[in-house]
Amino acid sequence: MIFSHFKKSYILGWFLLLSFMNEGVAGFRLSSPDVVKASWNARTFLSEDINKDGLNDLIFFNLDRSRIEILYRTKDGKMPERVKPVQRSRWDPELEDAPYKKEFIFIPETITSLAIGDLNLDGFTDIVTGSPDHGVQVYFRTNDLFWGEPIELETLKLRPESVSIKIRNDKKSNRSSLFLFTQTGLEVLEFEKGKPQYPSVVFREEAKRAYGMNFFDVNRDGIDDWIYSIPSSDRSVRLRLGLKNGFGPERSFDLPVSSFNPVPNFKKNRQFVGINRVSKEASVFSFEFKKNESNDESFNIMDYDLFPEGEDDTSWTIADFNRDGKDDVVAVSSSVSELNFLPAFSGGELGIVRKCPSLKGVNCLHAFKGSIDKSPGLLVLSQAEKIVGISEFLNEGSFSFPKPLPVKADPILSNCADINGDKVDEALIIVEDRSDFVLQVWTVKNGLDFNLTQEIELDEWNREPSGIVPCYLNDDNAMDLVLLTSRESAYLLLNDGKGKLKVVGGDSVFRKSFLMEKNPSQVGLGDINEDGSPELLVAGEGMIRALKWKNEDLYVTKQFNATDPKAELTCPLFVDLNGDQQNELLYFSNNYWEGLQQTKNREFQKAYKIEDESLTPLQVGIKKSKISNSLLSLGSSSIQMITRSVVDKSLQINIQSRYLTDLPKVFHTGVDWGDFNNDGLPDLVCMDGRSHTLEFLKYSDQNKWDSVLHFKVFEEDLHYRGKKGGALEPRDGIITDLNGDGLDDLVLLVHDRFLCYYQEAFPGK
Repeated sequence: MIFSHFKKSYILGWFLLLSFMNEGVAGFRLSSPDVVKASWNARTFLSEDINKDGLNDLIFFNLDRSRIEILYRTKDGKMPERVKPVQRSRWDPELEDAPYKKEFIFIPETITSLAIGDLNLDGFTDIVTGSPDHGVQVYFRTNDLFWGEPIELETLKLRPESVSIKIRNDKKSNRSSLFLFTQTGLEVLEFEKGKPQYPSVVFREEAKRAYGMNFFDVNRDGIDDWIYSIPSSDRSVRLRLGLKNGFGPERSFDLPVSSFNPVPNFKKNRQFVGINRVSKEASVFSFEFKKNESNDESFNIMDYDLFPEGEDDTSWTIADFNRDGKDDVVAVSSSVSELNFLPAFSGGELGIVRKCPSLKGVNCLHAFKGSIDKSPGLLVLSQAEKIVGISEFLNEGSFSFPKPLPVKADPILSNCADINGDKVDEALIIVEDRSDFVLQVWTVKNGLDFNLTQEIELDEWNREPSGIVPCYLNDDNAMDLVLLTSRESAYLLLNDGKGKLKVVGGDSVFRKSFLMEKNPSQVGLGDINEDGSPELLVAGEGMIRALKWKNEDLYVTKQFNATDPKAELTCPLFVDLNGDQQNELLYFSNNYWEGLQQTKNREFQKAYKIEDESLTPLQVGIKKSKISNSLLSLGSSSIQMITRSVVDKSLQINIQSRYLTDLPKVFHTGVDWGDFNNDGLPDLVCMDGRSHTLEFLKYSDQNKWDSVLHFKVFEEDLHYRGKKGGALEPRDGIITDLNGDGLDDLVLLVHDRFLCYYQEAFPGK
């Protein structure tokens, strides 16, 4: 009966395989599979001890019947009592043939994710279901072992992957948490005595292909870290280190694995295994702190995701607001009425976001030094609310609500700089007064007294300005200004050395050409000849020009040609980013950063290229430290911090072993861990769903993986009545102890049934 539905040629292969398995080559002994009927549309397949009897049960969502089906494992693997026996059919089994009792939970909506755990800490297992369309519900187990009515939770929109829900318990605090991978990011909802504690906390991650919730203490600091994947990326492995109040920035690692799994119950070696999407190798890897020993230009990139993708107007500023010697970041989106303060940590990284109320529709934000003795504040402008004001930094790490300047016209743009040389900033504001644009210079004393000291009419402009750029146009060390507009030529304002600004360069050809139709991201500063007076760097198509004012006109001190002559360059600056004590010209070009460095012949040539998923910057900043400089690339929704990895020990991927199968026409797409010979050491099982093949690997004494067993899962059953299953079969699998003997077994979901392979112990074990 076992082989009655197989082709003759396949029957022989299956018979030889079972003989091979039962003889236990290399210590692997698996039974021929028990078959349990499931459903053609079985989803979210799990194996856990749901009724707390010491045996793992099976649970899945039956889409055809719109119900959760729970299969409780019976003691000793016997047929359930008081069930009428039926004639046993191996390939079309009734549940009564299997050692399981069935229970249903009917669900009116479709679910895509399923998780089980003790949310209310009453000792009973609860069930959480969810989907993008129907939200998240909790089914609590009652004292009489029934399932209560579902409780709908207030959450963000869930991702459709089956691993989008996880329950975690903290024994120390006697609290439970629900982790949800939503389309906005990782949402954490705390529970206390079975009740959700709103509001939840969200850690943004908006990559559409991101999935996975692995929580382990990778860096051994006593706090669990979050490891997940973006399979479509060449840097698919993502890590966010756990902090006291959440998770830090995203780190990406150069390993293109389609998915990966952690080794079970690991303590010393925090290892993971995945299939390399390019080479098709099974790769075992771990995270380690180490130096980059190679001579190549390797950079670490950390992502701080703050706002939704596609934000129209975001502003950023950098300063040491809490006066601890490290530069912090403040960010704001025009769509919300709050500031985001990111304090700097000792290692140079930015901490958890602290939010504080402010104006709505903020389109300009700048660090403002209003006093020599106090922390910097903020100059905040909201064009929507027609207010420009100053927020003071408060000791508790927030900012006061902006105190408005008495500006009578409508404020359009703002910036700040020390114009009069007293080491305190002036507020620079462009206002629109009856369709005319005017630059106003305001002095501020003690954050209380505002005095308008100068007004300059910008009558050459008919379109709104795009930026105010404080710079040193000439060599007198007094702060000058360049006023930009994206539709007309820029204004040049020279400082007379006493704090008064004067418009110059009305007839300058370079002003009307090089500074025509520019925005702030196309302009930067850099001390080209190291004379202490930075040049104005203007980016264009395929080149960057350094400009200075001399002899009543602009002139070009240096021109730098990019490697791509047709690339639109932005964000030019001079900085030592590669740690060789020599500044490079750095600019952004076509989704990558490129650095040019001066050679012995005083020519600038390409030194390095940073192209690992770089975001498009609106502006840039530099965080300086004793160890290295870090580039802050400030985009529309997030920050990237880019640092040379060779300067200090950093978390890197360590590939510990690889295995590439030599089976003909087999290309593995999934891999997981399990101890299949009961020797206490993890083995691997690889799966190729297209060829329906499983391959088992054992780590040998020669420090390599040996293939010790492989077989094909059945391909065809005439009782399928025309159905062929999915493109990948098996389409899911779990390694678990099915019968309570302490040995790892294997369950596969194939077509409309579960195949249960039991590990058989050797005599004497």
